[in-house]
Amino acid sequence: MGPKVACVQATVASAQRLSELLAPLWAYLNRKSSAELFEMVAELDSSFSQVKMMFLLEDGGEHSVKEIATHLGLSLPAASRAVDGLIQRGWVTRRESAEDRRSRLVALTDDGRAVVDRVLRARLKTLERFAEELTPQERDGLAKALLPIVERIAPS
Repeated sequence: MGPKVACVQATVASAQRLSELLAPLWAYLNRKSSAELFEMVAELDSSFSQVKMMFLLEDGGEHSVKEIATHLGLSLPAASRAVDGLIQRGWVTRRESAEDRRSRLVALTDDGRAVVDRVLRARLKTLERFAEELTPQERDGLAKALLPIVERIAPS
């Protein structure tokens, strides 16, 4: 066990320190999944903005185009064009808001949800390969550490 790990075990890690320890893991997992993810996005003939938009809509609710644009850091016209492309594929719907006729509400369709599930399954394969690289003790320790966090953040 290296000195950095021992230090974390001996004291409560600050948010910054924990972030520093998570960063190499995040980068490693992204490197392992990037090729598959790029290939899948290419197959979907979608932009990353559109894929991120579908994940935002995965909560099952309706979101205004303006809210989506703000959340994804897109201009309103860029978000609107991305929504148009998703509508053409049948992955989202758009309707006028009853409260504000100037606002358009976007929601994921069942076909869109299937696309999101497909991307999630590909990401899960990356995580499974990573888990297979761990020793049984590492897997057990990581599972015990993650369980209370996942229970807190996972949708009911």
